Amino acid sequence: MLKIAVIGTGHMGRNHVRVLSEDNRFNLIGIYDTFSEQAEAVAGKYNVKAFDTLENLLSQTDAVVVAVPSSLHKDIAIKAAQFGVHALVEKPLALTSVDAKAIVDAFYKNNLKLAVGHIERFNPVFKELKKLTDTSDVYYIEASRYSPFSGSGRITDTTVVEDLMIHDVDLVCSIMGEIPTSIHGRGESVISGQTDFATCLMDFGGTKHAVVNASRVSQNKERSITVHTKDSCIRADLLAKTLEVYKSTNMVMNLQEDNNYRQEGLIQKIYVPIEEPLRMELISFYNSIVNDDPVEVDGNVGVRAIEICEIVANRSKKKEIGDN
Repeated sequence: MLKIAVIGTGHMGRNHVRVLSEDNRFNLIGIYDTFSEQAEAVAGKYNVKAFDTLENLLSQTDAVVVAVPSSLHKDIAIKAAQFGVHALVEKPLALTSVDAKAIVDAFYKNNLKLAVGHIERFNPVFKELKKLTDTSDVYYIEASRYSPFSGSGRITDTTVVEDLMIHDVDLVCSIMGEIPTSIHGRGESVISGQTDFATCLMDFGGTKHAVVNASRVSQNKERSITVHTKDSCIRADLLAKTLEVYKSTNMVMNLQEDNNYRQEGLIQKIYVPIEEPLRMELISFYNSIVNDDPVEVDGNVGVRAIEICEIVANRSKKKEIGDN
C-alpha cells in the first residue's frame, strides 16, 4: 500500500479523499487544509486524520495529492519535493509557465514523480478515441467545451482559457503527438470581467491544425472532440460517454433489378467501458511510484498546456489574432 495524503478539501480534494479511501492500493494517512473546520468535517466523514500543519503531514507520507487553489500550487508542490514526497498536482500545474517549470525542476532534482491532474486524459471515451487514431492520419481536430455561467461554481479570477480550455489544449496535443508550430487566439468578456469565451487555432505544420472553443457563459453544456482523418470522422462526447466513427461509402446493393439500394455512409458506435476517470488517474499515479511506470501526464505536459494557454489568454484580453 502506498502512503498518501490529500492537501486541500475543496470539491476536487474531497473527491480524491473519497476515491483513495475506497481503494486498497492506498493507505490514506490523512488530509490537511488551512480551513480546519472543513478539514475536520471531511476527516470525520472518511475516518482519516486531519493534520494540524502541512509540515507534519509531509513528514509522514510518501505521496500527496495537491488540490488547493492554483495560486498555492507552486509553494506547496516545491515544499513536498523538499520533503522527498511524490505529488499529483491538480491542473493547472501553476498559474504561469515560469512557476510550473520551477515545480518540474524541484521534482526532477529530487528524483521524484510528478503527475498533473489533467483528468480528461483518463476519461474512458478519450482513451478509446486515442486507440482509434493514428497521428499520421489526423489532419483536423475540433474541440468544444461549453458551460452555463455560475458565479459560485466556476473559477472567475482567471480566464476561461486557464479554467476550461486548458483541458482540450492538452487533449489535442496528445492526439497530434506534437506541439503546435503557431497559435492564434481570440476571446470575449461577457459577464465576469475576464475572458468568458475564447477560440484557439493551433497549426501543427503541413495540413494539420485544430480549433478549440471554450465558454463558461453558454446556454448549453458540451464536452466534445471531433477528429478528422484521411478515411474517417470520429466524434467523442466526453459527457455522454459515446464514441462514433463515420465513414463514407459508395456501396450499392442490387436488391431488385428496378430498385437498387445505395449506402452512402456507415456509422460505427464504439463500446466505451465504464470507468471513473479520477480513479484511473490515481491508479496511474500509484503505478508510476510503486511499479516505476512512466508518468502518463507529467510535469512537462503540464508546462506545455500552460504555455499555449498563456499565449491564447494574452491575445484574448487584447482581442487580437496573431501568430507565435
